[in-house]
Amino acid sequence: LLQGWADDAKQGQPFFLYVPFASPHTPIVPTAPWYGQSGLNPYADFVMQTDDAIGQILGALDELELADDTLVVFTSDNGCSPQADFAELRGLGHDPSYVFRGHKADIYEGGHRVPYIARWPAGLPAGAKCAALIGLQDTLATCADIIGMELPDAAGVDSFSWLPRITQGNLDGPVRESLV
Repeated sequence: LLQGWADDAKQGQPFFLYVPFASPHTPIVPTAPWYGQSGLNPYADFVMQTDDAIGQILGALDELELADDTLVVFTSDNGCSPQADFAELRGLGHDPSYVFRGHKADIYEGGHRVPYIARWPAGLPAGAKCAALIGLQDTLATCADIIGMELPDAAGVDSFSWLPRITQGNLDGPVRESLV
């Protein structure tokens, strides 16, 4: 299947692959090979398993020579679940909400601030970091911008493209003024 997509992509037929991992969401159920691997707790094991699966996808893109022209986005829908056992993790030197107060299902920033990691060798400088405020909904306008498509007036009204920040080299310039 992947080889077919690779062949089509090399002939100018792009593909879209959506991989919605259940992890590291609840229930926290790392598979047997991953259980105990983190040395922290099952949640950390589950995160490691997810990291490995993402690495396999990135490796396949590299092997099929598709990585340069493929935008890969890794993100989450909300902060870490309290079922991860924050107290245990903190006691072992890890805080899944980093310095932010809160977790999934509450109103605090730790429940809403999530990673947004992108890899696109032909379009993003390696190791670049952006401190601008963006939201998951900004992916729509950004992808439309990448392919040169103008969104209809009623589509993605709350979506702003971060592509100009990349192409202009201003990774910290504002994308949006606020995010509700």
